[in-house]
Amino acid sequence: MAAKRTLVVDDSKSARFVLKRMLNELGLSVDTVESAADALDYLTQHRPDVIFMDHMMPGMDGLEATRRIKENPATAAIPILMYTSKGGEVYLSQVRALGAVGIIPKTIAPVELKESLLELGLIKDLAIKSTLKIDNMAIPPALPNARPEPSTKKKNVLDIYLQDLRKLMDEQTIELHKSMWLGIESVSHEIFNRLNTGFEEKLNKIYAPNSAMPDRRAHGSSKKNWLIALISLMFVVSVIFNYVLYQNNNELNLKREADNKKQALLKEKSVSDIKIEPDYNNQTAIKQETLTAETKFTAQASQSAKLAFIQWTKTKIINYPFNELALNENRVTAIDDIINRALQAGYKGHIILQIHAGKFCLVSDDSGNFEVESRNIAVTDCQFIGNNTQKNDQPTTYQSVGFANYLSGMGWLVDAGIFIEIDSSTGNVEWVEYPAKSQHTTAQLWNDAAQQNNSITIKLEP
Repeated sequence: MAAKRTLVVDDSKSARFVLKRMLNELGLSVDTVESAADALDYLTQHRPDVIFMDHMMPGMDGLEATRRIKENPATAAIPILMYTSKGGEVYLSQVRALGAVGIIPKTIAPVELKESLLELGLIKDLAIKSTLKIDNMAIPPALPNARPEPSTKKKNVLDIYLQDLRKLMDEQTIELHKSMWLGIESVSHEIFNRLNTGFEEKLNKIYAPNSAMPDRRAHGSSKKNWLIALISLMFVVSVIFNYVLYQNNNELNLKREADNKKQALLKEKSVSDIKIEPDYNNQTAIKQETLTAETKFTAQASQSAKLAFIQWTKTKIINYPFNELALNENRVTAIDDIINRALQAGYKGHIILQIHAGKFCLVSDDSGNFEVESRNIAVTDCQFIGNNTQKNDQPTTYQSVGFANYLSGMGWLVDAGIFIEIDSSTGNVEWVEYPAKSQHTTAQLWNDAAQQNNSITIKLEP
């Protein structure tokens, strides 16, 4: 079976290289481009099985590229993963609203990348090939009478990493011992030189030409005392440094024993079962200091964003033509804009779409279909004043099938604390006052007011 093909879109050459290498190790074929515009050109000729899209790029960013890919029927079915350092629930909701299936962080490990691709069905559950090079000479040859290892037994990634870690620790231990012995030797030479210089100066004073010849017995006794003092001092220095070395060796041994215990535990578990528990005790003090300063600022910023969003919805009016349902595919972009603003502001609660239907001055054609009166006649001469498109106040009469499907696909908003509702009871509520019905009021003037009343307004219930 041919390898699945992926497209990596990123303006960073190093990021493209790292992700491409991991994908190749998982058995995927990888093409790369450095801009969103190049990605759109690529998709005119190719159909990859998945797209990894960077967020921040010069020119067109990843979100705009994702929107265009999903709007094109020929490419809408291709799954898109945002390959970015951005994160958070709000950002995840935003990219999912545009059609992306999820987020892949740029610091992702090969095992996590494999799990994401397994969920998409792009790879089989095969072992990940390691890029580490193992020194074959370090493996001892098999004994003549030894039983051969089964051919099916392979080293996994964890064993290889542990072998490299153990080798690195041994090298660091050797270098540390070498450095300590060189330090001891250097200090010992310095002390010996200083004592030897002082001893020679003392002898020169004793044997000065103008001085009397000293007694040999006294000189021998003095020389013996100096030698004893020198040997004693060297012994003390040697004891001190050996004690320091002994303490360091104990610390290294304790560390190695702890690492060996960790390695034994890791071997008992598979890589997928390994869970890294956060050290909450050590992190609590640090988090408490930063959160105390940041909590007030974050709360104030969040409250300001919510108030700005609420104020914006009070003046938001979405008008729609007489011959269209209030909620159809042409209103999806406007509703998406409202939802994205709510997510960015951190709003949680109900977003109610209030439907208003204009009462138009209408005329029927030969087939019995109603049209807006375009002649400059008096409103009192209209054949019919009302709204034939919105026939009653039932919510279903204001929605097309496509818009109903759109709303059913927005169920994930409940997890974000947002609920979309439709209020059709306001259908007869006048948003703009109509002119008086008289011979002096023209059909055009009346229909201008009706068109303004043919609208959707927003009501919030936090």
